[in-house]
Parts: sequence; structure tokens; C-alpha cells
Amino acid sequence: MKNSPQYGRTLIGKIGLVLIALLIAAPAVFGGGRDSVTTVAIEPGVTYTSILKEGPFSLHVLAVDLQNSGLRVESYRPVGLVKTTEQARRNDREGHRVIAAINADFFSFVSGWPVNNQIMNGEFVVAAPTVRSHLAIDAYGKPYIEKFGFNAWIRSRGGTIYPVDGVNGLHHNNAIILHTSFSDTATNQTGPGKTFTVRRLSPEWIAGDTLKVLVSRNEMTDLTHIPNDQAVLWIGGGPDIWQAREDIRTGDTLLVYLGTLPSVRQLRTMVGGVGMIVKDGKVVADSANVKEKTSITFLRARHPRTFVGFDRDSTKLYLCVVDGRQQRSVGMDFREMADFLLSIGVWNAVNLDGGGSTTMVIGGQIVNSPSDKSGERPVANTLQVIRVTPMPRGQ
Repeated sequence: MKNSPQYGRTLIGKIGLVLIALLIAAPAVFGGGRDSVTTVAIEPGVTYTSILKEGPFSLHVLAVDLQNSGLRVESYRPVGLVKTTEQARRNDREGHRVIAAINADFFSFVSGWPVNNQIMNGEFVVAAPTVRSHLAIDAYGKPYIEKFGFNAWIRSRGGTIYPVDGVNGLHHNNAIILHTSFSDTATNQTGPGKTFTVRRLSPEWIAGDTLKVLVSRNEMTDLTHIPNDQAVLWIGGGPDIWQAREDIRTGDTLLVYLGTLPSVRQLRTMVGGVGMIVKDGKVVADSANVKEKTSITFLRARHPRTFVGFDRDSTKLYLCVVDGRQQRSVGMDFREMADFLLSIGVWNAVNLDGGGSTTMVIGGQIVNSPSDKSGERPVANTLQVIRVTPMPRGQ
């Protein structure tokens, strides 16, 4: 990682202490069994706990204080599939230090794209209608776990409102798709649609707020090199949205709303998953999670898992992984994850991508044991804990 010397020595030193502590930790009573539990403060507002629990389960938990003004929890999206360690390294810079990261959403091995919605620093990376659960965090650090859908529209100069069907999504005849700077792997073939290049007049992209854009030109065919302050509006040739193609002209100022259902203002971070584990302090039934297009087998089988949740007063976020498919840790099913989360005070939680993707990185080092024989797996996006203020000397 491209850390300052002081930061690098501090964090790597603390990770070393964590690993030493794990080797000498004495068993402690946990959940009624003889389990090894070791907790280390990584830095102010962030603690790491390693748990060897009857099962056997090897769990790794990061607890993040969402009220600490020097911390943020952000999503990150590279181009294509990239290992979690590398994603953390790429996003690390002076004044924006990546303390830790976990893998996030399920993804397509073919396209390299996450399968659910993602928001990074207030901007939709990808968006489409979905019935699956997401973690979201607003500009004030408040977390949400909901079945978020995508809700967006544009309003023409004449006042007509047209729905936007996706961000950096697939084209179809009756769709309006917005392509942004994240449209790195979109097709250059726009098909029968018409394109309009727009320039953002608002200071930044903010999910959940109405923004102004200026139509600067049309018929842009390269959708893979779009500046951050611009976007390309693709409008298909279907009868439902044909009028939008005629209603927009170069030089027009449009209003654009990119948000969610349920509606939450000023979202800064979002990643998707499959299945809620805990809702309002209660175990989520398998029957509810089947509605998220998953199977009973997936819910009831033990796998390596990555999952995230927050406490009852929404002030502490827990990033969790459990290893699996190994002699020392067999993985968990949804009920076992729920029981564990409830035991540590989690009130709402969602399941992220697991299996060979399950990875937790702290200070540039993998602290869990990924199950693939080849080691760490490249993934589509990550959830990262960021220090945005300089650390005091001596810490």
C-alpha cells in the first residue's frame, strides 16, 4: 500500500500484534462453548476480532464506529475483476487511507460486473431493477439494510418526465440508460438507440437528489471513456420512449433524479447481496429470502460467507467473514450466521458474496483463509473502511 512511513509502520505493526495474539490466545467462554476469542484495536474506532468457535467456525469481525468523523465505509469498483487486496491498494492515498476491506457483491464471471446496485462516493456505478437486499450508507453515516430498488427519471426542458431504466446497464428497445465514467466495459455498439452527451451542472453526482445536466451534444458512440463530470443518455427506439428522443435538444438543461425505492436522500455508499440474515433483531425466515431469487439449498448449506450488519442504534457496523470448506472451519448456513450476529448485538444484517470470494484484508494483509486452492479470488467490488483524517503521531 502507498502509505506514509508513519502510517505503514503503525498499521503493519498492529497487524503483527493481531497475528501474534491469535497464536497465543487462551480459550474463552463464548456462546456456551470453549472458544478462542481475540480482540485487537486496529486504530481509534476500528476493532478486529478473531473467533475460533465450536462448529468448527473460524470467524473474523471488524467493528467500525460510524460516529467517528475520521472514518468512512465506502464501496470501491475497479475495471473488471480484481483481488480484494489490490482493490484496497488502488484506493489508498494520502488523506484517504484504506484500513480494511472485504469482498462485496455477487458478480458475473463473464461481464465482470456486480449483479446488484452499487453506489460509490454518491455516484451510481451500476443500477437496475432488483429484488435483492442491499447495504447503504448515507452522507451522515447512517446505515440501511433494505430491499432497495432503482428509481430514476429525467425531466425535459418542456417539463415531460421520462423514467430512466438503469445506469451502465444493458440496452433494450424500450429503455433509457444512463452511462457514466464507470461504463468501462459497456458495448460501443449503441444499436437502434439515440445518444445524448450531458455535462453535470451540479457540483457532484448525489444518489437520492435531483441534479441539473446540460445537453452538450448527441450521437456519441464510445461509451467506455466518459469523464466524471459527463454522462451519456442512451434512448432506445421503442414506442414507449420514442418521444424522449424528439424532446431533447443540444443546449437543453435537464433535471435528473437517480435514487432508490424506498427513497433515501444523499446516499454515499451501496453494495448488494442476496438475502437478509437478521431484520429488526429477528432471524429472517428462509421463505422470505427465497423471494430474493435464491434457493433453500443455498440458504441451508454451509459455505464460506461474507456478511455485514449494524447494531440497534445504527452506530456500529460489523464486517464479517467466516471461512469454510476447510478442516478448521466448515462455513455457515443462514441460521448459523443469524445466531452468531444476534449474539454480538447485530440488529440488521445482509449476506454478501461468499464461497471462494470470501476475503478480509487489514493493512494490506489477508487475515482469513480463502477457500479456493489458488488463493484469493478476483472480485467485482469491495466494501472498504477508510481513514479520512491524519492519524495522531504515536498511534
